[in-house]
Amino acid sequence: MRGKGWFICAALAACSTGSTRAAVQAGIAPQERQLLQLLDAARVRADIQHLSEDIIKSANGVGDDSIVSGSGEEAAMARHLADRFRELGLTVRVEEYPVRAYRYDPVTLRADGQAIPAISLHATGTTWGRRDGVDFARGNAEGGRLLRAALVDAGEGYAPDYARIGEVRGKVVLVHREKRDWPPAQITEAAHHGAAGILFYDHYAAGPDQADALRQDSLWAHEQLPTAAISLRSAKALQQRLAAGPLQIELNNHVVVGDGTSRNVIATLRGTQRPDEWVMVSGHFDRWFRGAADDTSGAAAVLEMARVFSAAPFKPRRSMLFVAAGSEEAGLEDPERDWLAGSYAFVLRHPEVMRNAALIFNIDGFGWTSKQTVLATSADLLDYHRSLLADLGLAGRVSVRPTVGSTTDAWNFGLVGGAGLASLITIDDSYFPIYHTQLDVYRPERFQDMDMNLRVLALDLMRAANLERLPVVLSSLAGQVDGLLTRDAAKAKDADFADARAALKELRAAALAVEAMRDGEVTDAINHLLISVRHTLLPWMYMDNGDYEQDVRTAPYAVRIEALDRALSALRGQDRAATAQALTGFYEGRQCQRLSAPVYAAERNFWASENGWASRFAQRAAPPPPAFEAACRSLGTASDEAAVAAGLGVARADALATLTQSLALIATKARAAAYALDEFSGRSNAR
Repeated sequence: MRGKGWFICAALAACSTGSTRAAVQAGIAPQERQLLQLLDAARVRADIQHLSEDIIKSANGVGDDSIVSGSGEEAAMARHLADRFRELGLTVRVEEYPVRAYRYDPVTLRADGQAIPAISLHATGTTWGRRDGVDFARGNAEGGRLLRAALVDAGEGYAPDYARIGEVRGKVVLVHREKRDWPPAQITEAAHHGAAGILFYDHYAAGPDQADALRQDSLWAHEQLPTAAISLRSAKALQQRLAAGPLQIELNNHVVVGDGTSRNVIATLRGTQRPDEWVMVSGHFDRWFRGAADDTSGAAAVLEMARVFSAAPFKPRRSMLFVAAGSEEAGLEDPERDWLAGSYAFVLRHPEVMRNAALIFNIDGFGWTSKQTVLATSADLLDYHRSLLADLGLAGRVSVRPTVGSTTDAWNFGLVGGAGLASLITIDDSYFPIYHTQLDVYRPERFQDMDMNLRVLALDLMRAANLERLPVVLSSLAGQVDGLLTRDAAKAKDADFADARAALKELRAAALAVEAMRDGEVTDAINHLLISVRHTLLPWMYMDNGDYEQDVRTAPYAVRIEALDRALSALRGQDRAATAQALTGFYEGRQCQRLSAPVYAAERNFWASENGWASRFAQRAAPPPPAFEAACRSLGTASDEAAVAAGLGVARADALATLTQSLALIATKARAAAYALDEFSGRSNAR
């Protein structure tokens, strides 16, 4: 999402004009060269500026110029993008789907009469509004619209902080934003202690240059209290004023919540030889603030791909989809993960695309001037993408990794939809401090990697759309999963990994047999087989590791077992501090130590009731059993070690059982895939 300029200008011709007409690498075919010469990085940068500054201009309580799921602004941008696609002569359809829609008015916040810049955090509470046709008011002045209360600095906003500062009932608490664990249980904790409102400040990447940044995120299903976000500079000023004496806050923020409609804009270029196989590029167009990088840059890049491929003097063999997706930032009615609504709607609506997808390239942040760029890809396409980068002369500039995160639409297309996947990711300290803030605006110096990114994207799409034999290497996928299981086996030494690894060995052998077939008459059949097997296999091999990253399905439980083993070892040594520290190795181990008991219980039930895309293939680890919480909480009391050990032992047994179930699932799915491949190659008759 998110290089030095001299490096790119050395690799690409005509940098001063923004053109991508580059010195041709030996591995690039003549038609590929023609396509690359049609790319225009300057035009894409101009589109980013135009789309982020000119189409939507509106005050909004979650950030001016934001495009929120289900909003009029989202509908207006969808119409604009659809018109742009139609101007290129493409077949265009706008697909609607239901979302949870929020409409925020600008926030008024004052401290002893002095105005403070603030925004409402998405899907949190406000002082007044309407939810599903029912009015509510939580303020104590002006008919409930205004909350007037004393301000208290609650530090990190967890149970130990409230034990330190004392009574906060009826007050507004100032809380340092949680840097790692979401959803933000700090809201539930503040409500439990009777606070009347909460002000969040700071974010994990803010520095001196971002002291005025207002950071937006969806905080889904935490509407207990009127909530607003302020900048780091404002928070420090409030803390200085509090040190001098009492301070009164006045907060007025308003929201209307109800059912709404969002849209995906889809343009189609039909393939000439394989029209029922698909290559797709997608970028979302909803945003917080102007969102130049996230993800107006993605929408602009999708438009450029549509222009280039529709203008090329040759047509693709496979059909191409150019998708501007709505509601990536939020939109699902879900107590745990409300984002990626547009891509999830696409996956559910188009199984025929997901089942026959040669490649889906998702864009979320594009062209960002970066120190390091990563091409995330499905494991079966690793070698193919390494070769592509070598052909472009970028093997030393862009690295390849076989994982994606669950914070972009790439997750739904690859890990829920089971498609071959690619997604360019920026790793750069200059991006994250402005992410989801009003500072994410167009600056030309921020998008100096656009030339390089466009070349990778365009060549990837062209090859996927035209190769006779698709480079799907399921043997590589089997090997990658097996390597991750080897890692996890070292963490959970009493678990039996043998059968799952044997199944993956069978899958690898079956895949190698098909991959070695060179009969041109069955090329189409091989392609269909490989991508359909990938479609049914991929979602069951992986899950979210708890930190919003892809990992093998056993990973969260292996991490939990390893942490519990360390905790039990420390407990046997009567070192309760080390026991508590060991438990911070996983999410619930951190939460149980800093949340009040009723808050942990409430949050645990939120986690358990998740019902969105992450639950479709059980791609999120369930919390440990209640016995774990009792043991964890007992660490701070005079309870004996035996009782604590018993509770931790129950949690370990639960994690081991779930890990064992995950291994059985991996084995079953791997063998089913191996059978389908063997049946085709004839190896099944030889068994």
